[in-house]
Amino acid sequence: MKKWTTILSGIAAGVLFAGCGGGDEAAAVDAAADPNVIAYPLETCLVADKKLGSMGKPHTFVHEGREIKFCCEGCDDEFKTNTAKYLKKFDAAVAANAAAAK
Repeated sequence: MKKWTTILSGIAAGVLFAGCGGGDEAAAVDAAADPNVIAYPLETCLVADKKLGSMGKPHTFVHEGREIKFCCEGCDDEFKTNTAKYLKKFDAAVAANAAAAK
């Protein structure tokens, strides 16, 4: 009987914690809807210059008030290593889009 109690307790815990994942993704999507966040200005990955969606769902998050998109999570390390370079690229794309809209 104790064996069954242990097994059922484990299953119940697994079911309860299964719904806990995905919180980071939901936060990223909500943050991107914030009017104070600058929308992503490119159709390509900020780091790898690959078309967004070419490697699956883009990795999206907000950094310093900017919506950032990568072709995959693998670009995170490069972005963290050279953040200033990629923020400059982002800001230049925003400026170019604003100039083209005039």
